[in-house]
Amino acid sequence: MIEWLDDVWSRTHMVQVVEGGEDGGPLRDRTILAELSDQAAVDAARVLTTKGRFPGGICRCHGGPTIVLRAAGGQVLASAGIHGHGSVSWERSRFRDDHAVADPAALHLFLAEHGVPDQLAAFVPPLADLLGLHETNPQFRPAGEAGRRYLTKRGVPHVLHPVLVTVTGQQSGELAEAQIDDVRHRLDAIMPSPTGRAMILLSWLGRLPIPTEAFWGEGILVRRLLADLALPDIATAAADTRTGHVAMGVVNLVMHSGDNGTLAAAIGPTLRQLFPPPSAADTVP
Repeated sequence: MIEWLDDVWSRTHMVQVVEGGEDGGPLRDRTILAELSDQAAVDAARVLTTKGRFPGGICRCHGGPTIVLRAAGGQVLASAGIHGHGSVSWERSRFRDDHAVADPAALHLFLAEHGVPDQLAAFVPPLADLLGLHETNPQFRPAGEAGRRYLTKRGVPHVLHPVLVTVTGQQSGELAEAQIDDVRHRLDAIMPSPTGRAMILLSWLGRLPIPTEAFWGEGILVRRLLADLALPDIATAAADTRTGHVAMGVVNLVMHSGDNGTLAAAIGPTLRQLFPPPSAADTVP
């Protein structure tokens, strides 16, 4: 398989990333998500998808999106489905052996920064492990004084506590617009800078337990507040505040609102610091 990969990559002039996995139908009919024709980008894609190890089996999912290698004349040379965090399956029906890439963080960031959607979602499991964000009981923050310590732990500004302690975490995701305005005005009063507000909100969002509170409940509230801010301000806050919680906040936000590659680039250095490249010995196929 390594010899086959060397051969097809040596003849590759363009790399496409298309929608869907092994069950996505003919490659020619799929939406193109990214197209790499620059030689440096093609070379980078080759390294990121072929260095690693072959575990000797496949996962159960169909994967997606799919990487397509094309020759100078446009003909398809090979394809590979992406299967979760750092797993690439080259010609699965033929080889039946998923490839565990050596540097998963670099692969998913590379794809995200080239506009391939949903790649930052691959960082949810490793970030949740690293930051200890897996939920326990209760799933949602309780209301009243019992819930105040949760707000403090999540870095929620004290000026917001009087509003939020009156509701549970689940109910905070269901606040009426007038209540959201109250929270918004309180936050604006203590942090006039949009970049500063973005930093507070991203860190808050990135401290919520995975999955319930982060994706529903209080996570809805924080994302509604972030929706008021311009993308450049959010990107600046993410780039300047290089913490795992802010990175997780960005991942959460992107999973619900999408990204054109701007936010992926903003947290790229943070994610590379948290998940550094492997040693040279681990990159040998």
